Amino acid sequence: MGWDIEEYIWSAIRLGEGTKEVYSADLEAFSAFCRKLDIENPSGIDRNILQSYVSDLVLGGNSRRTVARKLSAIRGYLKFLQRRGEISKDPSLGLSIGRIEKKLPKVLSRYDANFLMTAPSKPGTPEYIILRDNAICELLYGSGLRVSEVAKLDVDDVDLDAASVTVMGKGQKQRIVPMNKSCVEALRIYMVSGRGLMMEALGPKLSGSSAAFFYNRVGLRIGTRDIRRVLDSRSMTPVNPHALRHSFATHLLDGGADLRVIQELLGHSRVTSTQVYTKVSKDRLLEVHEKTHPRGR
Repeated sequence: MGWDIEEYIWSAIRLGEGTKEVYSADLEAFSAFCRKLDIENPSGIDRNILQSYVSDLVLGGNSRRTVARKLSAIRGYLKFLQRRGEISKDPSLGLSIGRIEKKLPKVLSRYDANFLMTAPSKPGTPEYIILRDNAICELLYGSGLRVSEVAKLDVDDVDLDAASVTVMGKGQKQRIVPMNKSCVEALRIYMVSGRGLMMEALGPKLSGSSAAFFYNRVGLRIGTRDIRRVLDSRSMTPVNPHALRHSFATHLLDGGADLRVIQELLGHSRVTSTQVYTKVSKDRLLEVHEKTHPRGR
């Protein structure tokens, strides 16, 4: 019996690509911890081992949120093994690290978001890279796509005439997301000029799928890390791509959009996942009130 971590990650279709990558690293670290204790396969995992691992994580300076995430990865993995009959019971049942305060997502100001959309590129950057990066930023902020959804886009997924893009989200759920005028224009320019120039410049180095909408500089389908580098190159401070998705939702809510509509646009299966943005919006209102009201200063 082996650890079969890759097989579990592959089977977890409800997890997003980013979550799969993180969970894979979490489980590899857990299995390494177990092997140091001479536990060579998952059948040797018991409640004491899990409690020792949690204690080790806490003593190592990990935040409660990080510990909870790692424990979540382990729980999913153990349930997978139990379903396959490789362990008789799940030793993680009932194991908890206590209540964790929900962290509010980081939201860019309208000014910072607009700066990212129009930021000048570094001198010497090829025109096709500039056009590609413009389109990527507009999709992240203008349509609220996950970075993994942008990376997986094919040419046929983008309908410029209908001003919409079809994406495959978490749990292999497909949804159609509208694009605003700025987003459509950025994608049209990239599609008409940038993409062809990029394919021509890459030439024999082009080894990614010919259907891919975006390529990286070495000719492969663009990846999530490539997109993170795109944002870092345009921002005054490092920006997590997910911050643009959070900003998209919060700015829509600030503008009066219905929560259920935002839920559909984001592809959330439960409205509770979307409700966090109401808290962000209220906090922003309070901040503005305190800074601008005569009695609040």
